Amino acid sequence: MVNQETFEYLLPRAHEWAKAQEEFARARGIPLGPRQRRDAQLAGVQDCARVRVLVVDRIPVPEDPELAQAARRIGIITEDTRCMGFGHVLIIRVDAWNDRELILHNLVHIAQCERSAGLEQWVRCYLGDRTSCPDFTVGSLESEARRVARELCAANAA
Repeated sequence: MVNQETFEYLLPRAHEWAKAQEEFARARGIPLGPRQRRDAQLAGVQDCARVRVLVVDRIPVPEDPELAQAARRIGIITEDTRCMGFGHVLIIRVDAWNDRELILHNLVHIAQCERSAGLEQWVRCYLGDRTSCPDFTVGSLESEARRVARELCAANAA
């Protein structure tokens, strides 16, 4: 858990890190393929043409030691993280590329960013869910992403 003082201290750093990751992925990533584009629309993404996908060997951890430690402590970015979606980027580990539910989950996060008036506000809301939650799965944005991804996968299977 992260107390409110630490949260407010780290929040600008977290936003800058996310912004840098988005810029990096947008510059080097590829557009969504036809299936991912359909899934992005189903997940609520409004501007699918802006979304870029960057396939990586491992999800990047913040270089800032305090931010990295907080991210690991609250379970946002660990060695087990397989995908991140925010802004208009999807950063995914190569070994997770075929996990449709995981991709849908992170496309929902991209849709949330669009709805929340940008990356900075979404980072505040998303991380704010984590300030006092001992369980990473708690929080309105995370719950929505899990629910929508699960429902879309179930509907497809039916």
